Amino acid sequence: MNSMKKLLLPLMVSVIALSACGQSEETALQAPLTPEPVAGKPTLNLDGASPGKPQAPIIMSYQVVGSPIVGNPVLINVSISSSQGPASVHYSITDRSALMFQDGQVELFEIADLSSGAVQQLSVVPLREGRLYVNVSAEVQTPRGAMIRSMAIPINVGSAPERTESPTNVVEGPDGEAVISMPAQESN
Repeated sequence: MNSMKKLLLPLMVSVIALSACGQSEETALQAPLTPEPVAGKPTLNLDGASPGKPQAPIIMSYQVVGSPIVGNPVLINVSISSSQGPASVHYSITDRSALMFQDGQVELFEIADLSSGAVQQLSVVPLREGRLYVNVSAEVQTPRGAMIRSMAIPINVGSAPERTESPTNVVEGPDGEAVISMPAQESN
């Protein structure tokens, strides 16, 4: 009788634990993953919330004006918008031997109203041909703390190709889908 109680107790605990796990799985499967659209338009979540990695509530875009030429200033329109209030914006150049800011260009500044998509004009001078980069970072304060979004703006100067071709072959796979075949060397 005593050994029967010893076997019954672990069995009951296991049954209770398994039934509780099953209920939480059903609840998790029923939870909505994305917010419902309002008036037929998808909602844009700019509060920094993300189901995975946190994402800064900032949207940035850019447009390089004209054709960049070595030694001549290049204008870049940078658009920054956010629903979280003022932002601190920082421009930086990693390789100063290839690219420099034009005289008088502000590298760090604050934007008070980002709701309408503030457009700032950035001016740099390329010092050589090739693909050069300007980095843009914007930081806003959210209820979760400071969040930063960064992007690198590519500038193709001179006759440098806009996109380098990778040494790959696109072939059709067994299911009819495109498959990239990478070159490889066999080893022994």
